[in-house]
This record gives sequence, C-alpha cells and structure tokens, in this order.
Amino acid sequence: MRFALNDDQRGLLDAITTLLQRHAGPDRMRSLGGSQPSYDAELDHALTEGGYLDCLVGPDTGPLEAALVTEIAAQFLAVAPVGVRSLVVPALLTEIPAGPVTITSENRGGPIRYGADARTVIVIGDAEVRLVHPPADETRRCVSNYGYPMGTIDIVDGTIVSEASAEAALAFWQVALAAELVGTMTAALDLTLEYVRQRKQFGRAVGSFQALQHRLAEMSILVEGSRWLAREAAWLGMPVEASAAALTQVTTAGRRVLFETHQMTGAMGFTTEYDLHLSSMRIPALLLEAESMISPSRRLAAARWSLATS
Repeated sequence: MRFALNDDQRGLLDAITTLLQRHAGPDRMRSLGGSQPSYDAELDHALTEGGYLDCLVGPDTGPLEAALVTEIAAQFLAVAPVGVRSLVVPALLTEIPAGPVTITSENRGGPIRYGADARTVIVIGDAEVRLVHPPADETRRCVSNYGYPMGTIDIVDGTIVSEASAEAALAFWQVALAAELVGTMTAALDLTLEYVRQRKQFGRAVGSFQALQHRLAEMSILVEGSRWLAREAAWLGMPVEASAAALTQVTTAGRRVLFETHQMTGAMGFTTEYDLHLSSMRIPALLLEAESMISPSRRLAAARWSLATS
C-alpha cells in the first residue's frame, strides 16, 4: 500500500468534506441533542444521495475509499451509522435495506448504537449472519452521554444471510470500527492541540512546555499509526489478521487519547460548553462495541497462531 492518497481519493475527501461542513460538525451535533443526539436522517440522506455510502462497490472505488468516507464522517461527528452502511452492508447484502442499519453480536446484551432507530439490524453469531427487522414497539431508546443515539432491541430469529460468513462480517465490522475510532480520535486531538496553543500559563502557551509536547507527539504517533493500519486493512480487503491488528492498535490508542485529551484541557475539557466531550465520549462507546463479540487482540492472536501452525 502507498502511504499517500491518489488524486481521485483526495478528490473524494474534498467533496465529502464540503458536504460534511454543511451537514455535520459540533454545531449540528449540538442541535441534535449534544452528547445525547437523535439520529440525523438529513445527513444520512445527503450521504446516500451523493453516493458516498456505496464506495465499497463503486466502479472506480473500493474498500479503501469506503474506509476513508467512514473516517472523515466520524471526524465531523456524523450522527448516522456511516461505518456499518458503507463498509459492512454492501459487503454482505446484494440489496441495500431502507432506513438506518445497525449491527450487533448475537451474545451482546445492553444498548447498541442506533438501536432505537434501526429498521434493519445485522446480527453476527458464531457461525452465521442474520438480518432482523425489529418492530418499533420492540425497541427502546436509552439515555446516555456517549454521543450516539442508543437503544435496546429484542433480537428475534430473523433471516439468515446464506452468502455471508460470520468471520468475514466481523472483519468488515472491525475495520469500520477502526476507521470510526480514528476519525473520532482525530477530532479530539485536533481540538486539544488548538486548546494548548491558546491556553497560557506562566506567560506562555501550555503547548510550549516540553512535557506536554512529548505526550502530544506520542498521541499523534498513536493516531497516525492507527489511521494507516485501518486503511491498510481496508485496502487489503479486510483479511482477518489485518482487521484484528488494526482494531487492536486503534483501541489501545483510543484509551490513551481519551485520558490525555481531558488531562490536557483540564477543567475546561469536563464542561459541556466545550466541544471536547462531543468526540471524546464517543470513544468508550466504540471501545465497548469493539470488545462486544471477541476482543480484537484475541482474534489477532488466534489468526497469527493459525497461520504459524498451518
């Protein structure tokens, strides 16, 4: 993989960035409810109409472009299930279902992102993938501060997707989560960098202090390494080992970014008036989802052990 985007990929990012600047971002998220937002049907429609959610199966695009769309949408705090729709749905289904689509694992309990809004739920089991269309009276909206509309669903039998394997579906889901976490961490880190440049202490910007510069550099390396592992896994077509390796790295980076960005912004970072929580509080929700079926590090170890002994 080349560690530089080509002209078409840069053009794709420029175009979707223009759309997201109009339809997403902190102000839009606050208008939808802030850390307890409602599903953004308007943004979802704009992305669908623009063809951005179909890059995985486009004639001149593919998995990497779908991952780029997922990453930049997360960076702009999109309140729509972009990762699932752009990376998982086209990989599993020949017909795209209408309305919001979300994803969960068979053994997971508790709320899931977009659970109360989804018209279709992809359920990944140990050996099969099912589609569930929950009736509205079987979904319940949950109160949370994790930056997504959360809800619980009564999982019924559903329809088995015969052409989809659980292992492949999980790999696509892992890359979608990795790309979302990268975009979310980027938003949190960018805001923190802006803060430490402006916040002064002892007559100097706190970002000029060497101790903070070292920690910021470490965070930057973690996020950038995560970015390219996620993109590489997509570019390779989501093989099990690369997908698990990407998400293992990204979850490790996510925990560090969550801690450090709030430490560096001090009391300001804990106020709802400041935008940091709009991105940082999404990180725990994504980390929990990443661990909901099998931890990515265990999946990575199993994949490498299998390769070593085959």
